Amino acid sequence: MFAQPQTFPCPNCNEIINDTMEKCPFCSVPVDRQIAAMAADIQSKVNQACSDASYLKTAALLMWAFLGLSFVPLLPAVGWGFIFTFTAVLGMLIRWQVKFGDINTKDTDYPQARRSKNLALILWLAALPVGFVLKPLLYMLASR
Repeated sequence: MFAQPQTFPCPNCNEIINDTMEKCPFCSVPVDRQIAAMAADIQSKVNQACSDASYLKTAALLMWAFLGLSFVPLLPAVGWGFIFTFTAVLGMLIRWQVKFGDINTKDTDYPQARRSKNLALILWLAALPVGFVLKPLLYMLASR
């Protein structure tokens, strides 16, 4: 089975090329195989970081949807969805930071991935007092 060519930005012109090329088709700079392999590995990590950050942001928004629906008295089981997504988002945040937090790249998509991860962190932190302090307090006051 043949390995798929990996893509990476040309070190000279920053256009995306693949590691099978002898020279960049955009600026004609020769492609060093070792540098190409390292750059392709970093680009692969950046692509995965962007994808994972997108899922993380979506999961954090879903967590808030579950939290909001859990305030509806006829939907008490939705609270379990909030607890599940709350825990999942925490795990995804830790995993993203450990796996992708120290990538050194000039890729323009990576800062957006970091912003998505940071938004998910802010949403998770904001859900702590709402889901685990305010909601139980409201239920306690309503049951009086």
